[in-house]
Amino acid sequence: MIKDDDTSVPSAGARFDVRGFARTAHGSHRDELELAEYSGAPLNAETLRALEFLRDLEASTMEHLRNVLVTATHKDARVTAFLVTWAFEKFWIADALDGVIEANGGASASAAHRDAAGAHAGARRHTRAEAPDRHGPVWRAISAIRVGTSIVAVHMTAGLVDGWVTGAGYDRVVHSAGSAALTATVARILEIKSRHADFFAEEARRRLVDSPRATKLTTRALTSTAWPLGSLTRSSEERTFFEDYAFGGAEGRARAAEIERNIAALPGIDNSTAATVLERLIP
Repeated sequence: MIKDDDTSVPSAGARFDVRGFARTAHGSHRDELELAEYSGAPLNAETLRALEFLRDLEASTMEHLRNVLVTATHKDARVTAFLVTWAFEKFWIADALDGVIEANGGASASAAHRDAAGAHAGARRHTRAEAPDRHGPVWRAISAIRVGTSIVAVHMTAGLVDGWVTGAGYDRVVHSAGSAALTATVARILEIKSRHADFFAEEARRRLVDSPRATKLTTRALTSTAWPLGSLTRSSEERTFFEDYAFGGAEGRARAAEIERNIAALPGIDNSTAATVLERLIP
């Protein structure tokens, strides 16, 4: 007899193998980072700063999960099983970036945490649009009672869009750093994250098609979320840096426009919602 919470049994129409994903999860990458290459060709300060921001985002998974898992999302065994492995892989992605940063004379994650009161702490950005995103887990838990299972679509779509936004940052890193070692590391990271995107895309699209209520909630969330996920607790200065870095100039605007097209292609998400996200990405 099959139990309802058996993660080997996908939802109707689902193809992503969650158990296979968990079995093949990627751990430490330290042995593959080619760190010695940086001694003769260190990364420039701008690239290091971008890597520090990306590392902090990858390491902020628990900040995101504490808001997600107080809702109906945690009752979906398949989604929860995926998120456990997703968080594990993101931890090691952050660790890999930390290794690259340390090899180039940057501050490790632990040192950066100790220096949180320093230059990178700064004032946080407070905008009216992002006000709903600043609510903590208690408010979200109470609100989730009213929302029900439709919230799962919101979380799956947020994970998908977040991957597109951070992917733009990684793309800029590769094209501006001119480092073979870093290019190889980022390629490995993006390969890992491509599996994350496959799951989020499958779940988001299926749930948006199935539920007009989920579509409405997701539309609202897309325009109030601080992108990328985890940036809400970063300083306004660092967020502005990332926006300029990933989406500034002609190439950056092209990256942002691609994200806009991808959002507009999601079931039930209109062009105006995609355009609003675009406006907030472009500095």
